[in-house]
Amino acid sequence: MTMIEVDHDVSRKLADAARQLGITRNGVLRQLLKLDNPTIPYIKKDTRKKAKKSTLHQSFNNVQDELIPHIVKILYENGGKATKAFVENEIFRLFQHEFEKPYYIETVSHGVPRWRHHIAWAKERAKQRQGFIKSASESGRGIWELTDEGIAYYENSH
Repeated sequence: MTMIEVDHDVSRKLADAARQLGITRNGVLRQLLKLDNPTIPYIKKDTRKKAKKSTLHQSFNNVQDELIPHIVKILYENGGKATKAFVENEIFRLFQHEFEKPYYIETVSHGVPRWRHHIAWAKERAKQRQGFIKSASESGRGIWELTDEGIAYYENSH
């Protein structure tokens, strides 16, 4: 790890921003510098008050189904395949305004934020129900790759 020297005012501002965002000072700098793997704040289930379902704002009707065309587009525009992390970051950037809301930042199973959980299930739906994405045994673990059906779907919809 490389250390940098900053004056007291910069350090204080970084600490304030990190506290407000719920991330580290390094995470603040990564966001400001627009580096590839953005640090996303996580809220554990037991640290936030439960909102009534009727008061939760959800812009999506079925998040997973609505994410599928975006996943297919990202893969298509990257030569038909990309890493899981790349796709997740791109989807997060597309829907950042929604995914930064407490409902989507809240962690669900295995400490995964809800937005990332929805992306994973959308990919599974695209793979199992529509046949748009190859299995890990075909494309490799952590690599998402379009099938011929996925390519045809994208080309016919654009």
